Amino acid sequence: MQQTPYHPFGLDPEHLEFKNHFRRFVQNELAGIAEQADQEGRFPTEIYPLLKEQGYLGIGFPEAVGGSGGDLVTASIFYEELTRASAGVSAGVFAHQHLACGPLARFGTDEQKSTFFDPAIRGEKIGCFGLTEPDAGSDIRGMKTTARQDGDHYIINGSKLYITNGTIADFILVAARTGEARDRQGISMFIVETSAPGFQSQLLDKVGNNSSSTALITLDNITVSKDRLLGPEGKGLSQLKETLTDGRILVASRGLGIGQEAMELILDYAKQRKAFGQTIGKFEGVAFKVAEMAAKADAARLMIYRAARIRMAGEDGSKEASMAKLLASELAVSAATQSLLLHGGAGYMESMKIARLFRDAPEAWIGEGTNEIQLLVISKHLGLL
Repeated sequence: MQQTPYHPFGLDPEHLEFKNHFRRFVQNELAGIAEQADQEGRFPTEIYPLLKEQGYLGIGFPEAVGGSGGDLVTASIFYEELTRASAGVSAGVFAHQHLACGPLARFGTDEQKSTFFDPAIRGEKIGCFGLTEPDAGSDIRGMKTTARQDGDHYIINGSKLYITNGTIADFILVAARTGEARDRQGISMFIVETSAPGFQSQLLDKVGNNSSSTALITLDNITVSKDRLLGPEGKGLSQLKETLTDGRILVASRGLGIGQEAMELILDYAKQRKAFGQTIGKFEGVAFKVAEMAAKADAARLMIYRAARIRMAGEDGSKEASMAKLLASELAVSAATQSLLLHGGAGYMESMKIARLFRDAPEAWIGEGTNEIQLLVISKHLGLL
């Protein structure tokens, strides 16, 4: 029987080459910056010139529009490897590239792209994405932020909560209600510059992801011209679905990055730490837990790549994206927790990387929709709800 070339997880040579090159770049160039930024509680904007110089800024966007090329699988690899160095840094890059730049690339006019997308994809402007509100998170149609048309302008009022990059962004994509309450056609997307009168941001103090900026945004009678409407009025809900489906695949990749790093940290530790005359990895109580982490990491990775390929084929993929996010986020929390426990007292020291992973991991449960929302999406696709 003729043998066919084996590629781990079905990755082609280009994906494998990218993974290896980017991993070395992250380890050699970004890991130290990310660790210092976490200690200082700031997002390191200095990484953008480094990413651009090496051709890693704008991964997943065509070179013709200023991106670095690659597809959704490439972007998934990018976020897994970046998150292994820092979940906070990857959160900031994700919010900028795929939550802010993504909708601009898909739905923006030529003028909107030249003003916002082009400099953003070059790292010259930073974007963020305003969806969640104090009283409307998973319930998007419960949104209270409004955009009232006034001649050739819209006047926007409301607030957005837990906005990544909220204190450092140059512009924000704002989801606002332009129609009746809970009307599916009543939500629209707007581009708002953070320098606009009436824009305020307040930095929030989080449990983890300290190297990302997370903010409460207040929009007080902000006036924007009609040419800042992103796509047709009333099409915001469909735009959000497109954005969030791909986003869930990439957030799953971030969860996988935490889980993979936690697993490899305890794997190395278990081969070195000795107790009762042998390395602790020789005890089944340790070995079986690490083996389970490895199995779950491989399963999550396969699901992520499957979801990405379904989306790349032009299919809906929302069920698979939710499955990937569910598996990877559960991996992130369980692997980080078990890895810390298996490190013993050393794992509880702030100087140990596993301590940071333990703090960062629970966000994987929440971002791009809680796991209960993912189960709801999956259940609907199965015809149960």
